[in-house]
Amino acid sequence: MNQFEASIILWIQENLRGFMAGFWVFVTHLGDDGYLWIALGIILLFFKKTRPIGFTVLTSLLINFVIVNLTLKDLIARPRPFVVNDAIQTLISKPSAYRSFPSGHTSGSFSAMFALYKWVPKKVGIPALILAALVSISRLYVGVHYPTDVLGGLVIGYMASVWAYYLVKRVQKRLGEKKTNA
Repeated sequence: MNQFEASIILWIQENLRGFMAGFWVFVTHLGDDGYLWIALGIILLFFKKTRPIGFTVLTSLLINFVIVNLTLKDLIARPRPFVVNDAIQTLISKPSAYRSFPSGHTSGSFSAMFALYKWVPKKVGIPALILAALVSISRLYVGVHYPTDVLGGLVIGYMASVWAYYLVKRVQKRLGEKKTNA
């Protein structure tokens, strides 16, 4: 599987890299350490109307972080594409060699964006999902993840967002019940 996936990355490297490299490097850095998504969640907390969205985004990111960064990456310890295949050249500084699966940029981006998508109108949600997809694609373009790393990150990000959404809804319901009983 690694060889087939490496051939996809090599194809991207040989056929799609060029004048768009700066764009994809910029997009990939939008997902660095989840700062963009964390900032979004915090900003949403400031306004009463968007506070549940902010809590959902931040809770989703926390769940995702525990699953991906504290558990799966070290447990699976999958070597990155550039470690397995010397022909793969990265466009960014080489990240940790044995933390390829799942893609943290992808899981964090989709975790936050699916959490946001559950609350907001589609005219806001769809562009957010497009941004998450671009961050995910950028991980292949810059040569630091396999396609299955990205797919795994998408699935985990979605699961984290669902858990966060239901957790926040449950807390809202309990708080509403307490106000009614008070």
